[in-house]
Amino acid sequence: MEPSETRSGPDTHRFDAIVVGSGVGGMVSAAYLAAAGKRTLVLESYDVIGGCTHVFRRAGKWEFDVGVHYLGDCGPDGQIPTILRGVGLDKKVEFLPLDSSGFDTIVFPDLTLKIPVGWDNYVRNLCAAFPAEQRQIRKVVGILRRIGGSIDHSSTPASLRGYAMFAQRAGLAARWAMLPLTLLLNAYRLSPRLKAAMAVQYGTYASPPHRTPVAVHAFMLQNFLSSGAWFPQGGGQVLSARLGEVVVAHGGQIRTRCPVKRILVEDKTVTGVELENGTRFTAPIVVSNADIKKTYLDLVGSRHLRRSTVRRVERFRMSQSFFNCYLGVDIDLSERIPNTNFYSVPTSEDVTSLFKDLAENRGGYTLDERIEQARKRLPAYISVTTIKDPDNPTAAPAGSSVLEVMTLVPDEPQAWGLGGWPEVGDDSYRADVDYLRIKEAFTEIMIQRVSEVIPGIEDHILWREAATPVTQHRYTRSSAGTPYGLEMSITQFGPFRPGVRTEINGLYLCGASTAWGPAVEGAMLSGLHAAGAALNRDLGAEIHAGTVLGNGHPHHDPHNWDPLAAAKKLATRTPRTPPTTIGVGRQRR
Repeated sequence: MEPSETRSGPDTHRFDAIVVGSGVGGMVSAAYLAAAGKRTLVLESYDVIGGCTHVFRRAGKWEFDVGVHYLGDCGPDGQIPTILRGVGLDKKVEFLPLDSSGFDTIVFPDLTLKIPVGWDNYVRNLCAAFPAEQRQIRKVVGILRRIGGSIDHSSTPASLRGYAMFAQRAGLAARWAMLPLTLLLNAYRLSPRLKAAMAVQYGTYASPPHRTPVAVHAFMLQNFLSSGAWFPQGGGQVLSARLGEVVVAHGGQIRTRCPVKRILVEDKTVTGVELENGTRFTAPIVVSNADIKKTYLDLVGSRHLRRSTVRRVERFRMSQSFFNCYLGVDIDLSERIPNTNFYSVPTSEDVTSLFKDLAENRGGYTLDERIEQARKRLPAYISVTTIKDPDNPTAAPAGSSVLEVMTLVPDEPQAWGLGGWPEVGDDSYRADVDYLRIKEAFTEIMIQRVSEVIPGIEDHILWREAATPVTQHRYTRSSAGTPYGLEMSITQFGPFRPGVRTEINGLYLCGASTAWGPAVEGAMLSGLHAAGAALNRDLGAEIHAGTVLGNGHPHHDPHNWDPLAAAKKLATRTPRTPPTTIGVGRQRR
């Protein structure tokens, strides 16, 4: 106990609830707390709210989504619209569908496979592409379908009781649920290319097939195959801007450029937070949307935690990290390709062995050999935002397009030519010769992957920049530079993941590392359940029954409402020296 932690003073401000971090999980939690009558403060270390749902703009004409590529379960009664409806946002966020005949398209050198809406359609396309393996396909997909259709994303992962109810619904297929995906694919003796075709979408949860439970992959497929894939009109920033409007309309505050130094604890009870500049805010409720290891080990501190908790947190394995490349091109890609995502797969090898060889470097490659292997073998995911959201006036100039290409990469800083993770505020790595060389090599590899799907694209690039795991670490302070939190491995899945409650009274968790997992829907569910735990209410049941908290959405949008401008306007910015410009020389470092 440190009495000074709760001492009142001129720099102490009182709130009913404080949310640390403005990722979409934190924003959902803050919106529900505020709409329920809690005077709520959101603290964000970056300049713009939204975390991995925010957008950035370049040269006055290109807009790129950081982390929103496509969403599942966005039909009228889906989880995401239901969560938004619960705070009056059902008419303020519109979701646009991707191509139902192939929302994902997997492109091998000699085979193109569309992933359509509907389990039966999925089986049909697989069987047409792999006619010699039709029996195995029907068996494996049958297991995945039964498991996926038995999962309730809101309740199944949250407790052992929820998992037991799932097992009852899934029947005999449940025996596969907690076994590795690779084991299922191998058990039915699928060919390497078929295994690749059925597993390459593991990038949507960033956990390798040999460590991922079948249930994770089955739910991912269920989420998209059941009702299609969607994109929020106006881009990912719409989500945080709208939720922020709810917070402010109900008396809350949002402050950017406010990094939290520690969460204040006395007698195992939270009392508030202290910023890095020494400012303190008090509240009986704190919800942390920050990186889970940072929350426990840095913000709370081991002295306030049980030893078993500290050991468990130290052993957590983080999800795989990404390399992201953003491109602005001078052609309208909607005239060349459908409204689909592409997986550009340069070989027909099993992605499990590929991951072990390249990401885990079981081949023992040097840095240069690793780059060369990646050039020949590394798959990539391609998202063309301007096709998904064609009426967004800020995305790209008329007749032009923006796209992102990304891949899973090693997360250790040594793989990027650095001796260790940079300290907070230290961006000197951006001038490191080895780092820049490796980063440029991966940028060229990503462009090569796009050209294999859209030939000639390299001749139309007007803007290019890239982000490594070190970039992610710098912007979000995430462990291992991952946006997806804890890996969705067998020992870190569902009830084995952290819940929203902690051993510190009044401290709650939300975000990608909690039971509901990564990506937008998982993070939003975690925020909902964190707010529900803090309010001692079953908000999930309430909103599915039609409850709307607060006064609904109070604003009439001005003409040409801009989500990025709206998000910035909502926040009080703490003055500081302007950050070094990103992307100078067309590079996001």
